[in-house]
Amino acid sequence: MSGGDPGRIGGRFLEACVGLLLAVMALYAAISILRAIWLYLCIVVLVVGVGALVWWRISSKYRGW
Repeated sequence: MSGGDPGRIGGRFLEACVGLLLAVMALYAAISILRAIWLYLCIVVLVVGVGALVWWRISSKYRGW
């Protein structure tokens, strides 16, 4: 029989379950943080986008000088 120690299979399964649990907890925390700051994040992106658009329009207007 190949495959190593049969008792190790249970340990690998437990490690996989714990790893999956930690990954789900990290994803849940990331989503919670995003939900908490979503409005502020959208406002910042809007302000930066409008500022970049204004800068681009002004710089393209005076580029031919």
